[in-house]
Amino acid sequence: MTDKKVRFEALDALRGLAILLMVLSGTVPFEGALPGWMYHAQLPPPDHVFNPNIPGITWVDLVFPMFLFSMGTAIPFSFGGRIDRGEPTFRITGHLVWRFLGLALFAIISQHARPWGLEASENIKWALALVTMAGMLLVFASPASGWWHNNKRWMSLAGWGLLIILFSVLHKNGIREFSIQHFDIIIMVLANTALGGGILYMIYRRWSSSLWIAFALMAAFFLGARDGSNWVSKLYNWSPLSWLMSWNYLKYLIVLIPGIYTGIVVRNALKSDSRKSEENKDLLRSTTILILSGATIAVSLTGLYVREMMTTFFIVFGMLILLWLLIKKWEVVWRSVFLKVMPVGIVLILAGWLVEPLHGGIKKDPATLSYLTLTAGLSIVCLSGLMVLTEVLNLKKYLYILTGAGKNAMMAYVAGSNLIMPVLALTGLDALFVSSDYPVFLMVVKAIVITLGVGWVSALAARKKLFMRV
Repeated sequence: MTDKKVRFEALDALRGLAILLMVLSGTVPFEGALPGWMYHAQLPPPDHVFNPNIPGITWVDLVFPMFLFSMGTAIPFSFGGRIDRGEPTFRITGHLVWRFLGLALFAIISQHARPWGLEASENIKWALALVTMAGMLLVFASPASGWWHNNKRWMSLAGWGLLIILFSVLHKNGIREFSIQHFDIIIMVLANTALGGGILYMIYRRWSSSLWIAFALMAAFFLGARDGSNWVSKLYNWSPLSWLMSWNYLKYLIVLIPGIYTGIVVRNALKSDSRKSEENKDLLRSTTILILSGATIAVSLTGLYVREMMTTFFIVFGMLILLWLLIKKWEVVWRSVFLKVMPVGIVLILAGWLVEPLHGGIKKDPATLSYLTLTAGLSIVCLSGLMVLTEVLNLKKYLYILTGAGKNAMMAYVAGSNLIMPVLALTGLDALFVSSDYPVFLMVVKAIVITLGVGWVSALAARKKLFMRV
């Protein structure tokens, strides 16, 4: 994110971390090959059958809200400058709606572009995946300069033509049925929350109290509807186009709003001074804060998964107090940002723990209030740790893949299924990861290779100023 030519690298790193962990979680071997904490808590091994009655979360359940939080943090950077320049409200609103529709289209296209589910031979599946990747790149690529930049409209039209012809042929020949109601649910949630979050930020710029009022009302609305069939749930479930816009998608504003607040604090700090990265200032305290941030996340996830609730709560509570005391006496220029953001993270984590018993314990699906608030708080802690790495310890160059994938998140999201995996399959490199002696180990190595490949391709494209955007 840029503001006055200053980029908030920690946000790029958080978004990249979330995307790459999504890729990793989707490519590790299933069928009981790994321990339960390597999968969604409600999809336990060995059968991975969805069970909504299982409480608990794993690191896999954290990555989606982490990405949502990072999207919220980006909103003040995306729209703050427009508002500062006095851009008319109708034009900003139009941009928000256009972005929503673009993301909704991307949700539909990316779902139909995936190779699994195609009624075709393996090689044909992977070849079609590469063709759809080319189509998506033509449609959504936004080069910063050069011939492609100058002819972007024609390239986009060519991409649309390619995708329309391809999906028509696949549909007509029974290889894959096309339906606008067949979409990637993650991207559709992002589309809804990006629209809702953008509107909330515009209201905030006129009425600063509105952000947390919206948070409280959304939490109350969600809780009222979550309990079953009542008049609130009827309002919550009503939508003229429920597949496209739904309060069930917008419940994730509970995660997004703390992200927007974080973005506001950081953007204001970046506007007030240049805040160049420091070189190992207060090294011992900075390193301790970094380690403690990671430990808070790890201990929380472990305790929630193994269901050691009270013991873990008090350990996390103590760690949060220690983290706050360290930040209060921290002698770095970013201290003022941490002092404003970390209390919100601490409150969200503690609130998430205290409401955890509701609805049978914390769950991602169906989401509980505990899940939404606690993961938002953990996302703040994770971003804070990345801020220590990038801005305080000045280790940006070692996070090249994370920040690059974060800058090019749309490309990273589809590059695994539509570029890296097809290339491995069609070149025969897949065979390197097949062995009867070490089947699980090699499948895990393959998942790591795919994840690193996605990160490298996305980061390289970002360095060349080739982004996928709506």
